[in-house]
Amino acid sequence: MLTTISKLVMTAVFGLTLFGAGEAAAGGHRGDRGAKMCERLECTDAQKTQLQQIREAHKPAMKAEREAMRDLHQQLTAEYAKTPIDTAKVKSLRAQLDAREATFKGQREAMKAKVDAILTPAQRTKLAEFKAKHREGKGKGHHRGGGRGDRKGPSARG
Repeated sequence: MLTTISKLVMTAVFGLTLFGAGEAAAGGHRGDRGAKMCERLECTDAQKTQLQQIREAHKPAMKAEREAMRDLHQQLTAEYAKTPIDTAKVKSLRAQLDAREATFKGQREAMKAKVDAILTPAQRTKLAEFKAKHREGKGKGHHRGGGRGDRKGPSARG
């Protein structure tokens, strides 16, 4: 016979397992952005396949650059935490980080060029319109409103 505590523990473990499985199936919080893009642009099956191949081909290099940049950021943070900051070391780390960021940007631009080559002119126009709308803060998830001080209410009216 199970005690109440062991029942609660088992329920919690089971619930967390289901939550984790659901999140993994959804691809984390972002989901498959490539599939969402294809859905918006009404890509053909051939385009979907080509776009997936492009993403998969660039994925290892992009991941390696992101990890290297993350490591450099951690090293910079550690340097700034030291009492006498070694400015030469900071300058060196900053230069390395700038070089990695430039490489990453170049890889991303190369990937974008390959994607543009696959899309039709109408799809490129539609994508450009979506990106412009997204940059203006009207895209999903981008809340560009003011901070707490900009709220209208009894305390703000003064």
